[in-house]
Amino acid sequence: MQTILSFTPLLILLSCLLIFKLTTSKSGALSVIAAIIIAFLFFGMDIFGLTVAMSKGMSLALYVLLIIWSAVFLYHLVYEFEAIDVINKNIIIFIKDPFTQFLLLSWLFSSVLQGIAGFGVPVIIVVPILIHLGFNPLLSVAAVLLGHSWSVSFGSMGSSFFAITLVTGLEQQITGYAMAIFDFVAMNMMGLTVCYIYGKWEYVKKGLLYVIPTSLVMISVMFAVLSLNLLSLVGLTTALSGLVTMYIIYAIKEKPGKPDELYADKLTLGKALLPYTTIVGLSLLFQALKLGQYSIAFKYPAFVTKLGYEVAQQASYAKIKIFGHPAPIIAMSVIAAIIAYKRAGIWETEKFKNVVNKTINKSIGTTISLVFLITMALVMMDSGMTTTLAVKVSEITGRFYPFFAPYVGVLGSFITGSNTNSNVIFGKFQISVATALGVNTYIMAGLQSISGSIGVSLGPTTILMASSASGLSGQESEIYKMVIKPVLLTAAIMGVLNYLLLVVFQFTLGGVL
Repeated sequence: MQTILSFTPLLILLSCLLIFKLTTSKSGALSVIAAIIIAFLFFGMDIFGLTVAMSKGMSLALYVLLIIWSAVFLYHLVYEFEAIDVINKNIIIFIKDPFTQFLLLSWLFSSVLQGIAGFGVPVIIVVPILIHLGFNPLLSVAAVLLGHSWSVSFGSMGSSFFAITLVTGLEQQITGYAMAIFDFVAMNMMGLTVCYIYGKWEYVKKGLLYVIPTSLVMISVMFAVLSLNLLSLVGLTTALSGLVTMYIIYAIKEKPGKPDELYADKLTLGKALLPYTTIVGLSLLFQALKLGQYSIAFKYPAFVTKLGYEVAQQASYAKIKIFGHPAPIIAMSVIAAIIAYKRAGIWETEKFKNVVNKTINKSIGTTISLVFLITMALVMMDSGMTTTLAVKVSEITGRFYPFFAPYVGVLGSFITGSNTNSNVIFGKFQISVATALGVNTYIMAGLQSISGSIGVSLGPTTILMASSASGLSGQESEIYKMVIKPVLLTAAIMGVLNYLLLVVFQFTLGGVL
């Protein structure tokens, strides 16, 4: 009975989204209400415990939403003042070969955009570029959806990454290392998938020359940035290194020659890139200055439910570092961009108002959904529901659970359209199962986040954005047919790797299980 009740909030969420086709915000609202009622009536959680759990949810939501709002604002700023157009056109100037254009734009340039903003931006920007270059709309949509999916977990200045560490309470840097292990599989698989979409097996063979060396460079950069603890820059720097590496391979192979001149309109390429170079520079500077002591955090007391489930005290919960959290750094880069735009003579107050309005319209739905989903996750966690569910799942699947674990992450992103939400809903669940099985929790958390990352390709919101951007509205089923098999295949490969690491080799990371 306890197991059925524990699953009920998730069942309501699934039913509302998949059967009744409600929005994520409405589905989340109904799910959190169910979680609160069940926790109070059947898991011995009193008003005090519920208040603490819901307050924790608000704290975690604030941490992630600051990143989301600032990243979306920056994207709309550079888009409205046409800086992104300058960047796009200069990339195209450098690449002449159609296959290389297709692979670089859908696999790597879209991942750079994901590292900066995310939230559908790669699809909205890159798909029209590919179609404008003459590529088939359906193939373009599938390539971008899959191509950038490996970068989602570390993208958006790390919002999904920070969500998994906050929900699970695991150490951020070690979790990042675990994610990188599985992301190496994802980046290779998605790169080769884009090659297959372009021209079947003939171009998979041709693409090996690009995909394998580029992925090796990217995973090396990923581990290097993680080792420097520049966590919000992992996605951006990794994708940028891939972009540069692939172009170098192309230049050596094809010898295209030096372009006559770079594209420049009212902004030069350097000024167009200024906000992003500012983000990188400030992140490195603040890390070197070690200003982590300046922070805002929340404190929550310990409590015990009437059924004896103990919840530990949190002395520094959802800590926001003033000189380390992505949001203040993005805000400073926005200021730098505004100064550059004014000096270039392109500043318009009306455009800035559009930026504000678009940011609000884009982010408000995400905000409501995220608050509900995080609150539901915290009520389930602190009442003992997540642990109850995890123990039962581990009993049923036994030592084979690690193989099936990726599909949980994929399911979360498919349901909600968000890697962040998938991590919030299932992050604690996954490591609870790992604990019950006696295997490394960091590996399982890393697997959850990256499987959720590739699952974003199947998210209803993302699919709708893609169909809208490509003129394929009403053909969403065709898009699903193109993307579902590569996602499930990649999840299966990661499941095998997860099983080998956790069960066969009993691999540990962070010195703990």
